[in-house]
Amino acid sequence: MKLITYQTASLPARLGVVQHGLVHDLCAAAAARGDRLPRTMRGLLSLGAEGLDMARQAAHFAAAHRLPAIPEAEATFLAPLGDPPKILCLAGNYQAHIQEGGLKAVEKARITPRVFMKPITTLCGNGAPILLPEVSKHVDYELELAVVIGKAGHLIPTADALSHVAGYAVYNDISSRRLVIAEGRDARDGDGFFDWLAGKWQDNSGPMGPYLVTADEVPDVSTLGMRLFVNDEKRQDALAGQMIFDVAETIAFCSRLVTLQVGDIIATGTPSGVGDAKGVYLKAGDVVRCEIDGLGVLENPVRAA
Repeated sequence: MKLITYQTASLPARLGVVQHGLVHDLCAAAAARGDRLPRTMRGLLSLGAEGLDMARQAAHFAAAHRLPAIPEAEATFLAPLGDPPKILCLAGNYQAHIQEGGLKAVEKARITPRVFMKPITTLCGNGAPILLPEVSKHVDYELELAVVIGKAGHLIPTADALSHVAGYAVYNDISSRRLVIAEGRDARDGDGFFDWLAGKWQDNSGPMGPYLVTADEVPDVSTLGMRLFVNDEKRQDALAGQMIFDVAETIAFCSRLVTLQVGDIIATGTPSGVGDAKGVYLKAGDVVRCEIDGLGVLENPVRAA
């Protein structure tokens, strides 16, 4: 299923499903067949496999009975999951991206994933603007595969990790590469790291969507092609299978650090081709388009904050 959170000019945010280019109100479809579904994506995921099965039946019912629907173009897509408990992100999870930054390729057996967090206020949906913050003039894109957790867990074995996945989505880890946040501050150990981390926190710096595609429709994540364009110029082109730590390994590692909760988002790192490698950054008026096979197209204009 292609699950979404959407709104229209006359309707507030609600849970939907996209079928053949049409958006159906999932809760209305469930009610029409005598069921009741939560009105949020996180609420739906909290019901586990039973909830997704109810959603699937509602979607089939909506299509079979031709319930009221709107074309995708008439819906405003919000982030599929707007209130995750946390957003975990991987840094340096593709060898070519590490090397384009001037560093040597890593030996996987001798390292662990590097995980950081982004605030929920970074999330925005398809079509929402990427905002150029006042604190940086070096804003960059990072196409990533996002994993959404559907079953909570701690110390999850790698072999069982994929059973904890509810679905996948396209994600763009917008990064302010250099910050100007204080004049005349004293230099301290760690300033570079903390500035890098704070450069991940700006509002609307985590576009996600347009859909949350359920895991049953993605049998092998490693085969998914990933592409990013700025103003129709291809900047990134890779396979998800080129990750250093794959989805299962990433989930297992994160669950050693923190309990994974239903609705958690894990962004799995970006391939090579980022603007910073060439000194080319986003500017107002640009349009960034992210594509991952089977997961849809995420497109966002760039504007001054």
